[in-house]
Amino acid sequence: MKAFGRRWLLRSAPLLAIAAALPWALRGTTPATAGSPVPGEPRLPLALPGMDGHPFDIGAERGRVVLVYFGYTHCPDVCPSTLADLRDAVGRLGPDAERVRVVFVTLDPRRDTGPLLADYLVSFTPEAGAPFVGLVADEAALAASARAWGVTWRSAEGGAYLDHSSVVTAVGPDGRARLRYGFSQSADPAALARDVEGLIHGA
Repeated sequence: MKAFGRRWLLRSAPLLAIAAALPWALRGTTPATAGSPVPGEPRLPLALPGMDGHPFDIGAERGRVVLVYFGYTHCPDVCPSTLADLRDAVGRLGPDAERVRVVFVTLDPRRDTGPLLADYLVSFTPEAGAPFVGLVADEAALAASARAWGVTWRSAEGGAYLDHSSVVTAVGPDGRARLRYGFSQSADPAALARDVEGLIHGA
């Protein structure tokens, strides 16, 4: 019986190795993502004034993964939490952090001036990688951009607070919107970093 067992193991070793490797191979060909795929992978327009007064155009960011988020500086919880998660995700990327851009579009241009937005984003910029970019548009341009990116918002509590959708959109290096993250989906920096790595390296 012992000799039979040894012969069976020797003959079966190649098959056992293939069986052990198969889940990893399948995982490599169809990687799971923390975000939800964007149907059609569209090229979404985003050309607005930056917080420094210079124009920003997402078309100039080809070759980078761009993470786009609409929020406002007076947001008490969701916005700072999301930006902190994005900072932590970028901080996990090592040298690849240079190939990522985080763009924050304010939904409150009346209060969020360029200097205020710049001061706000400094605290979320990771030590390595490109600095976060803030965009401040007039209300008409903001409404058009938010609509294109599937973001909604409205004034609440006498206008002091904005009730808004919290959505991070990941745009691949080819300029196409690839993944979207709701608030709970973007709250895992490790998973978000894996998704970004996959977009950078074409997984």
